[in-house]
Amino acid sequence: REQAFDLLKQYNQTPGLIKHALAVEATMRHFARHFNEDEEKWGIIGLIHDLDYEKYPEQHCTMTKKILEENNWPVDYIRAVLSHGWQICTDIKPETLLERTLY
Repeated sequence: REQAFDLLKQYNQTPGLIKHALAVEATMRHFARHFNEDEEKWGIIGLIHDLDYEKYPEQHCTMTKKILEENNWPVDYIRAVLSHGWQICTDIKPETLLERTLY
């Protein structure tokens, strides 16, 4: 989580965007507990879901994929983050419970 938060702050300085990320993290953790899922994983994905938005709003999700791949993030984390932009900025349909919850 610390690594994810550091990465978030590297690409976002606007307090409102950081608060949004923290709120989505908390929400995803709540639902992970509710569904008896991996709270840490769900929270981290919620935290970084808008990683690229401040610096690259026109490339939202596209740059997040690049950043996460460059930092060797797990493929399922990347896919979950990208799925939240389905039909807006990605063609990755949310399929898992985690992805549908984030979407």
